[in-house]
Parts: sequence; C-alpha cells; structure tokens
Amino acid sequence: MDSQPERPILLVTRPAVASEGFVEAFRNRFGQDWPVVMSPLTEIEALDVQIPEFQTAIFTSQNAVAAFQRLAQGQGRRAYCVGQRTAQAAREAGFDAISGPGDAEALSEMIAQRELGGKLLFLRGEQVAFDLENRLNSAGIETESAIIYRQVSRPLSEEAQAVLRASRPVLVPIFSPNAADRFLNSMPDAPKPPLFVAAMSEAVASRLKSASLCHLEVAPHPDAQGMLDALAVLLQRQKAG
Repeated sequence: MDSQPERPILLVTRPAVASEGFVEAFRNRFGQDWPVVMSPLTEIEALDVQIPEFQTAIFTSQNAVAAFQRLAQGQGRRAYCVGQRTAQAAREAGFDAISGPGDAEALSEMIAQRELGGKLLFLRGEQVAFDLENRLNSAGIETESAIIYRQVSRPLSEEAQAVLRASRPVLVPIFSPNAADRFLNSMPDAPKPPLFVAAMSEAVASRLKSASLCHLEVAPHPDAQGMLDALAVLLQRQKAG
C-alpha cells in the first residue's frame, strides 16, 4: 500500500529565499516528492541606505546578504557569517566568508575569540533575536550596525490555513522566537491537525510550549542540518503513532 497520503505536509513560513533553500535540503534528505506548502509570514524589503566604510562584515542571515548586494559588493573583504548557507551567499557576493556555528550568540563568541582589533559592521534587519552589536562592544570589539532591510509581516496563505484546518499531520520548522510568535498569531481559530514542530533552539521552543502542539523537538544544533535532524525525529515519532 502506498503510504504517501499519510505523510505529514511540510509547512515552511520563512521568507521566500530561505524557504526555498530549506525545502530543497529537506527534499534531498527525505524525498523529492514530499508534500510542501510554503507560506512566508514575512517579506523582506531592502532599504536604500548609505553603508559606512568597513573592512569586516557580520551577517546573521541570507536576507542581509541579499539586501547588501543591492547596495555594494564584498570586494574580497572578510565576513563573519552565522552558518554555512549565509557564508555561501556572502562568498557569491564577493566576501572572504567565515562560516559560524549556526546562531548569532555562538557567532559572537567565535568573533570575540578571533578579533584583536579593527571595526566590524553588523549588516542586519530591523529586528534581531540577539543583540550581537552590544555583545561585541561589551567584549571590547568595536562594532557598528547598519540596518539594510526590514521584515514586513504577511498573513498565512489560504492554502496554509486550509492545511492547518484539516486533519492531516503537519511538520512545521520554526527558526526564531519572532517566527514562533508570528506563527502562533497566524494560526486559524479552528480544530487543528496533529502538529510536529521543530524549534531551532530552546529560546524558540519556550515560545511554543504554551501552545497545544502535538509534538515539539529542539534541534540538536542551531542550523539547517540540526533542523533536519529534529524533523527526522518527529517523523519517526509520527510513524510510531
């Protein structure tokens, strides 16, 4: 018997570019024919701003790299990046990119251990989950922020709302505390299917624990690979009933 109809639907709510990259990684691991619904809860709006002079950049998202590329190029300058995908995007933008351990707090610790002088420029959005600029300045590393994009909230699509009103199980990866809040606020007021939610960190999970989620799994490490590992655990749990 074909078990395909019983597969949970993967619901991804990240901004479009990040959603597409994660869905590709998910399907490479779990199967190209996996049912997926993408419904970004935020849209990235690049800002036209003057970027100050800098030698070393910090990026904690691919969105920041894309927004920077609209304004300038890396020109071989160094960039500390939160994880591998952001580092790859930075390399494509012309930076000598250093990949970090997966989240902004851990990245700040890595930078604090490596940097001995000079000014760093944190290229970011209006909202950040971790105050990396303050952390580095407190460690004696001069760091300035440049806000180069904003996140504009969007409602769940009609397709996503229909999925959340149906009975079929749903897999939901949630990557930040803000994303957790947006997801919970967007949930339809109706009977929900079994939800299997992967949280990027304990900070994300803490926002979700108050909700009546069927299953919650925290990623073993805060990056895309860790989220895929958490989803694998949830899939085994779903199969076991």
